[in-house]
Amino acid sequence: MQPSDFRPISITSVFSRSLERYIVKSYIYPALLEPPSELCFTDQFAFRPSGSTAAAIITLLHTVLTMLSANDYVRVIALDFSKAFDTIRHATVIEKMANLQMPDHIYNWMKDFFDGHSHCTKYDGCTSLQANMQASVIQGSAIVRSDSSRPSGYT
Repeated sequence: MQPSDFRPISITSVFSRSLERYIVKSYIYPALLEPPSELCFTDQFAFRPSGSTAAAIITLLHTVLTMLSANDYVRVIALDFSKAFDTIRHATVIEKMANLQMPDHIYNWMKDFFDGHSHCTKYDGCTSLQANMQASVIQGSAIVRSDSSRPSGYT
């Protein structure tokens, strides 16, 4: 095993995490609740203030039951993407954020949040080379919050 085989652990200060939560709750969630027409979130449940695994399962179940009322059977193909946090391309997130109604300084903060990150991993006394991160989000980030950290008032 090489150090580069492991996912790094990000140590973020309490102040930084608190600021991130404030920005997400005050600016990003409200912008996501009323997205422009060119951004379609009807089939997306992750990374949204009203999204959750339970909501995705309920929607899938409703769709299957509706289809079964008119058909003898329904085929469902389910995929599980490993390392889901590593598949979020920064350029795509920034492009979609540019279409949301939010102040310029918040958009610029988001752009800076995703730009210029790199990491290295230390394991068993060995350190990997620096790797630029262009397609991942730090686990535990308020931007990709878990259901338990959803701000009150968002269901």
